[in-house]
Amino acid sequence: MKIKILFTLTIMTFIYGCKEDSKGPLVIDNRIPPEVSNIKIENLPGGAKISYNIPVNSDILYVAAEFQSQKNIFREIKSSIYKNYIILEGFPEAKEYTVKLYAVSRSEIRSQGVTTTINPLKPPIKSIFETLKVYETFGGVITSFYNEQMNEYILHTLIKDKETGEGKWIEYDRLYTQSLERVYAVRGLQSTPTDFAFYFTDKWKNSSDTLEITLTPLYETICDKSLWKNVGLSDDSYQAPYSDWDISNLWDDGNKYFYQRDDYIVPNWITIDLGKKYTFSRMKVNQLTHHDTWKFGDGAPQFFEIWGTNTPSTNWEDWTLLGSFESKKPSGLPIGQFTEEDYAVNMAGEDFDFPPMSNSFQYIRFKTLKTWGNTRYVCFKELTLWGQETD
Repeated sequence: MKIKILFTLTIMTFIYGCKEDSKGPLVIDNRIPPEVSNIKIENLPGGAKISYNIPVNSDILYVAAEFQSQKNIFREIKSSIYKNYIILEGFPEAKEYTVKLYAVSRSEIRSQGVTTTINPLKPPIKSIFETLKVYETFGGVITSFYNEQMNEYILHTLIKDKETGEGKWIEYDRLYTQSLERVYAVRGLQSTPTDFAFYFTDKWKNSSDTLEITLTPLYETICDKSLWKNVGLSDDSYQAPYSDWDISNLWDDGNKYFYQRDDYIVPNWITIDLGKKYTFSRMKVNQLTHHDTWKFGDGAPQFFEIWGTNTPSTNWEDWTLLGSFESKKPSGLPIGQFTEEDYAVNMAGEDFDFPPMSNSFQYIRFKTLKTWGNTRYVCFKELTLWGQETD
């Protein structure tokens, strides 16, 4: 008998539990809700803000806007009753679009709907494309653009395949960005005339126009790191507190990192013998990557200079200033805060172009003027240089 009672209670509990877990409208009410009224339109770049009055004393849960932003692309945006407006974004053209507004009750019953029209201003994806500039540089091309609204975009770089004779466009590079301003280099290309195409896409599947241009990347070669040596002049700040943090880690292809003793004072500098003479075209500086503390923070160089000579000494008159540089965090966020773009740049390293130069140098000085964290010491992971050999 006890077993039967227990079995019956188990079944009843299971049924009751199933009823409790079932999902549905908050309220069971088949009445059609009243419409929103007093609709006002504020057209925005690539979108619009639609304001309205929500019926008083109603059980409306939210307002829904339905529209077609592109051919075969239908979208719905919802706004709670705690706001008297709804913002629509992602329209690819500055033209008239039809929008239907629905008041939706707590029973998920829709009103008949009110139709209105919007006329978005020039879409941001068109504006950013108009700022796009491309020019040739060593080993590739440089792109620059201005993203006024800091929207999320992908910049696509295509090159035309000339080897097969078919002339097909091949995607060579993608940059994910939401920076206000960005200068970005596409590298690894031969010094031959190359057909390029550039365009932006956004999260709403919109595409900008395409910039097609033929450019010839400038010739360069990577400086052979197997020849590099620490010069260790008497006023250099090359000593590390531990052997694992030695200065030679700057040219070990990123396996370890260089970390100065903490009793140095910035500005300070290190001197490297490159083993050959070069006219320099560009360099890459890699910050530490294993913890957020050192990413655009702590002892990572923020403002620095590169000096060159063929007669190394502690006398700065024997040196030539080759370039002044600034490390820039793509997002511009405070230290310790990051976007995915910040993390990507930290992992890849920052590229810096040298001003044009005619002389060649075998010895360089990396002079740190300020670190990201205003520390007394400097730490970074790798230094890479490109240019043209002159020996």
